[in-house]
Amino acid sequence: MSAARSRAAAWLVLALACAGPAEPPLRVMASPAGQDTRLVLEAGPQLKINARLAPALELDRGGGVVRFDARRLTPDSAYFAEPPVAMLRGRHERVHGTLRASVCREDEAVCRSVMVRI
Repeated sequence: MSAARSRAAAWLVLALACAGPAEPPLRVMASPAGQDTRLVLEAGPQLKINARLAPALELDRGGGVVRFDARRLTPDSAYFAEPPVAMLRGRHERVHGTLRASVCREDEAVCRSVMVRI
């Protein structure tokens, strides 16, 4: 490898290391709702959640699957117009599992499948 390429590779590694962790595309917020737990799915900046493919949280330890939904959708029914919500039986301060959803950048028409461990 030439000296110029070595310097370029070193700068790239340094730039990636200084960039810090990327913000996750989705996050789940849990709050009490009577005797149960309300889960709210929030999209990261400039992202929208695809409503045609319902987001699902696969709970750890055989806890089943929780699906998110919302009353308000965009006029074409393609995206959630408000953060989708799911109810989880019982009180849980923290929820662990694998979230699967489809998200789109606001400036793109193509959605991407994402999987996030929470």
